[in-house]
Amino acid sequence: MLLGLSMIRIACYGGVNDIGGNKLLVKLDKGSIFLDFGLSYSEESRFFEEFLQPRSACKVHDLLNLDLLPHIDGVYRQDALRPRDFENYEVKAKNLWKLSIQSFEDAVETGSWHPDALFISHAHLDHCGYAPYLGDVPFLCSDMTRNLMEAVAEIGNLQGLDKQLTAVKRREMGMLKTGFFAGESKVDYSKDGEEREFRSLEHKKSRAIENGLTITGFNVDHSIPGSMACLVESENSQVLYTGDIRFHGKSGYNLGEELKGLVPDVMFCEGTRINKTEPDDERKVETDLIEVISKCEGLVMVGFTWKDIDRYETVRDAAIKSGRIPVFDPRLAYLLAKIGRSAYDEGARVFLERCGSMLYSPGDYSNSKHKVGDMPLSEWSSKPNVVVDTKHLEKGISALELSENPSSYVLHLDYFRFKNILDFVLPDGSVFVRAQCEPFNPKMELSQKRMIRWLKHFKINADNDWKPYQIHASGHASGLEIQEMIDKIKPKLLVPVHTEHPELFRNPAGKIHMPKKGIEKRIQ
Repeated sequence: MLLGLSMIRIACYGGVNDIGGNKLLVKLDKGSIFLDFGLSYSEESRFFEEFLQPRSACKVHDLLNLDLLPHIDGVYRQDALRPRDFENYEVKAKNLWKLSIQSFEDAVETGSWHPDALFISHAHLDHCGYAPYLGDVPFLCSDMTRNLMEAVAEIGNLQGLDKQLTAVKRREMGMLKTGFFAGESKVDYSKDGEEREFRSLEHKKSRAIENGLTITGFNVDHSIPGSMACLVESENSQVLYTGDIRFHGKSGYNLGEELKGLVPDVMFCEGTRINKTEPDDERKVETDLIEVISKCEGLVMVGFTWKDIDRYETVRDAAIKSGRIPVFDPRLAYLLAKIGRSAYDEGARVFLERCGSMLYSPGDYSNSKHKVGDMPLSEWSSKPNVVVDTKHLEKGISALELSENPSSYVLHLDYFRFKNILDFVLPDGSVFVRAQCEPFNPKMELSQKRMIRWLKHFKINADNDWKPYQIHASGHASGLEIQEMIDKIKPKLLVPVHTEHPELFRNPAGKIHMPKKGIEKRIQ
């Protein structure tokens, strides 16, 4: 290596000709960092579907064997590859647990290569869903992203290792204590959890990390709060990663203006909508919703993901401006509480779902506490004289209130909560609006057909042939906006990721590298 120059090495283990699953490895001088470590829904769907899933007890093995996880030494936590104390137990399946891959802990002990950190751009699982499998590297992200990851772990539909987004429970060998086979071997999780090391990133504030690397986070707009781009630097090199980005949200963040003329050595740029010429506009979503609500004589239902706080604010404002009470999913209310906000303080209410014994009794919510109140789950206790949070039971809106006066409400109801419609008494003219993306794969198209059957059965959207009304603004920038950002930042080397159309990228100020999955490229 020439004196005063630095060698940059990059490898894309996901996000290549694919929307999602970003796992981008950057090595600068002595240090290295992963930029996101997400699951790819499209890759997993090649092998799995609803009733054919990886085996939870050996999920990492299954994903490695199907090449859904990269075969890299020094990355994965030891207990994800093999339970603690495994070698001291004689089990018939021992050979099936063998993997020719070095764990993170072994790499640290032997002085072999291992990453120094993981940057998490935002809390969507296609960017952080495989992070629980990593060894004890620090996670760098915004405080909001950490809070969101914790909320997803607490109330999302995750199991086993996948649930360990912010805290770790080690897998370990043990013995069955009771039952027909007491004394036989088993694998279980340790009772005591360990909090992951999270290092907070603030907008435009740099943090030094191990082996001479510095990382600076930049707030960006996306369909989930807390999203960030990052700039990774060593003494002689700069690598920029946009994460997922848009310019039509409410925040006003503009990475192109923020980093105008930066000229980084490498720029990883997302391109979900690089083939789209028209920018979206979140403000138009509100305008269109108001128009639909004002014409509806029954209940208005709006479907969108519970983690999209921007869309919550848009639907809330549209409902209030239309003279209706906005009612939201309890998961969203719980998320708001995690970041110090209350739907009730913002002119909204929370939907009280029937669950458990289906009685609207407080006891029905013992296993899904977020549905009856938005107090953080960690504060619940079974100790005497501890007051539990039943706010939604007292202030929320149940199916009974909705049915009494449906034209008074706008209800947040995504497709996977359609079972609640069975409790409603809906007048003709009730409306369902899908305020999220349209189907873009065979699985989603099948869900669309089922959705239409529900809508037709309950005479919803009769004026639209029972199809959902589509009102949405994407979480991603259009091709023109992406190109304008690239032209302002002027990277020496542009690397398209998170896109199915890398060929549409242009870099007038430098070169373009079309990555190949898992192939390392050296840049001097």
